[in-house]
Amino acid sequence: MPKKLEKKPKKKKSVLREWIEAIIFAGIAAIIIKTFVIQTFRIPSGSMESSFLIGDFLVANKFVFHFREPKQFEPVIFKYPMDSYDPQPRERYAKIIHPIYWDKKNFFFKYYKRRDFIKRIIGMPGDTLQIIDKNVYINGKYIKEDYAQHIDYRIIPREKGHLYINSEFMGSRDNFGPLVIPEGKYFVMGDNRDNSSDSRYWGLLDRKFLKGIPMIIYWSWDQHHHIRWKRLLKIV
Repeated sequence: MPKKLEKKPKKKKSVLREWIEAIIFAGIAAIIIKTFVIQTFRIPSGSMESSFLIGDFLVANKFVFHFREPKQFEPVIFKYPMDSYDPQPRERYAKIIHPIYWDKKNFFFKYYKRRDFIKRIIGMPGDTLQIIDKNVYINGKYIKEDYAQHIDYRIIPREKGHLYINSEFMGSRDNFGPLVIPEGKYFVMGDNRDNSSDSRYWGLLDRKFLKGIPMIIYWSWDQHHHIRWKRLLKIV
C-alpha cells in the first residue's frame, strides 16, 4: 500500500508580520475614509462667527452629497474656487500625482491642494437673490436669518459698490443684486456678513467644489489655547 502523503502544517504568521499587515490595512482604510467619507477641518477665520469660531475643529461628512442635493441655508465645506488647481508658477512644479508635485527650484516634494472654505448656502439654483440694506431677499421674499450677525454699523449704498459677477455690476456688500442663480451654482455667504469673503466678492459656487457638511465640533480653543469646554463634541 502506498503511503499517504502527509500534509505539511501551515506556517503560522509571525507577530511582526501580523502587525505590519494590520498597520497597512489600517492605513489604507484611513485613506479611503478620509477621501470619501469623513474629514477633519479647522476654522481658520472669523467669517462664520458666531456659528463657528476661529479654533473650532470639525468632523465633516464628505459622503452626504452622493445621496442628496445641498439644502438651502445649511453650512457647507468646499474647495475655494479662486485657488488654482496646480501650484503657481506652474512651470516651477512637475506633477507626480495630484496633490504631490516636485519643486524644481528647491529640489523637493510639495503637497498642494485648493484651500477648504466653509460658508452657508443662501441662494439655490433658479433663485433670484437680492440684498437691500444688509437684508437678504429670495424671490422677492425677506429671509429672516437668526444665524447672521452684522458688526459694522455702516450701510454701503449700491452705487458706491465695486462688485461684479460675470462682468455685470452687482453693487456693494450691503446692497447687492438682483441676481438670478443659474443651474448647478450656489450663492454662499458667511454668517459674519460684514467680514466674509464670499459669493458677493468672488462669484457663484459651482457644485463640483462642494465637499460636504460639518457634523461635530470635536475640539475648540481660542487664540490663547484656552479650551472652550462648552463647544466640545457639539453637534452642528
